[in-house]
Amino acid sequence: MSYSYGKYWHIIIRSLATYIAFFCLLFWVGFPVYYMLITSFMSAPELGAKPPNWIPKQPTIANYQEVVMGETAVRGEHRSHGEFSRMMPALLNSTIVSVLVVFLNLIIGGMAAYAFSRFDFRLARIAYLGVLMTRVLPALSLIVPLFIILRKLALINTIWALVLTYTIFILPLTIWILREYFDTLARDIEEMALIDGATRWQAFRMVVAPLAVPGLIAVGVMSFMEAWSEFFFALTLTNSLTYPPLLMSYRNLAQVNWNGLAAATTIGVIPPVTVAFVFQRYLVRGLSEGAVKG
Repeated sequence: MSYSYGKYWHIIIRSLATYIAFFCLLFWVGFPVYYMLITSFMSAPELGAKPPNWIPKQPTIANYQEVVMGETAVRGEHRSHGEFSRMMPALLNSTIVSVLVVFLNLIIGGMAAYAFSRFDFRLARIAYLGVLMTRVLPALSLIVPLFIILRKLALINTIWALVLTYTIFILPLTIWILREYFDTLARDIEEMALIDGATRWQAFRMVVAPLAVPGLIAVGVMSFMEAWSEFFFALTLTNSLTYPPLLMSYRNLAQVNWNGLAAATTIGVIPPVTVAFVFQRYLVRGLSEGAVKG
């Protein structure tokens, strides 16, 4: 009897600890998002109130009007110095860059991962490890040679400078995940296509690629999110063409426009969150089959 009670309490304590850990993690992740949202609907005086307001008493969309339309609906000392009119072009540029990076990563990374998975050529393992090692190199150590190369190519302050740079740095992760995913696919159907007269490219395009859709979508979503949120290269290689560097316009040496910054950040997270939400089923399946099984 005592053993049964001990086992019963052990299950209760373990379940309770699991729920406590879950809610702590949820608070850790969710509270900053919640505070960003309520800040975006507050006026500057309400944000500076003491004690702080955890629910806006007088919600306002003036911050969003100022960000999206360039209006000066929020007046006061905290201003972002006329950068509001650049927000929509920055969103468009970020979208274009992210979509191009996804396209290039899927094409180049998909074919490279297929080659590493199916072909046993000389120094294949060394080449594969060499590709993966480029992922661990710090961006700061490569910015000078990268800047010189892009300047020689007359690509500085262009969208293509970011597209090529992001593609180079995201490709190792793409190749790693897709190679492991291709390894999990049975080769029987592919070999049957080759026997029927299909070329290797046709077998890849018509047989392997459709079977690898979850993995392709997973790396596509990851590529989009990483390209969308990148800050360092966008700040260094361009004059704030994309969205993340432009958020710096909401602060100067003396002040920070927290309300406008919160509204602009909320707008900025909508595209990647939407993409992740739409493709979440493929994202989980692709990453689990590509990264865990490999």
